[in-house]
Amino acid sequence: MKKALLTLSILLLLISCEKKNDKIQKEDTKIEKDTVAFFDPTDLGAFGSPIRLLIYANFHECGEWGGHEESFEFFAKEDRKFYVRFKRSKVDCDKRLYGRPIQQPEISKEIQLSKSNIIAINNYISKLVHSKIKERYPGHAGQSFGVIKTDSTFMINVYDNNNENLDNYNKLLESFKIEKVSYKNH
Repeated sequence: MKKALLTLSILLLLISCEKKNDKIQKEDTKIEKDTVAFFDPTDLGAFGSPIRLLIYANFHECGEWGGHEESFEFFAKEDRKFYVRFKRSKVDCDKRLYGRPIQQPEISKEIQLSKSNIIAINNYISKLVHSKIKERYPGHAGQSFGVIKTDSTFMINVYDNNNENLDNYNKLLESFKIEKVSYKNH
């Protein structure tokens, strides 16, 4: 009788511990799902640091002379929230200075980042890293997509003619409700 009672007590204890571990694992998983990995606000200027994260794209409507440029500048303010300043230029391929088309500002706006924006940024960077592995030199008329942290601790630049990069970039633009780039490679 004592052995049966001892065995029953041990089984109850093991089942109780197993249920508690399952609950802890579910809570840990929930935390991971609710948390989106991104830079710390202090890493991107929250307390006056000039460090920024830049995402840029350079196009080639004017062939080997280049084309319009776009950029996202990510930073944090003293409120420890993230913001982005988006800029897009336009070019007239017939107006050049030293061979390069003259850039003229077209769009400039500042937006506070949402969780969905941060997820889109992470997805963009992840796909850009994969694209870098597959990068093939396009000659003199490719598009350039990149990400750089201004303290030089993070840099990726992809220069090729792969339309997947443009599609990836356009998804990023969509997440910020910015008009997509319709330019495609020939």
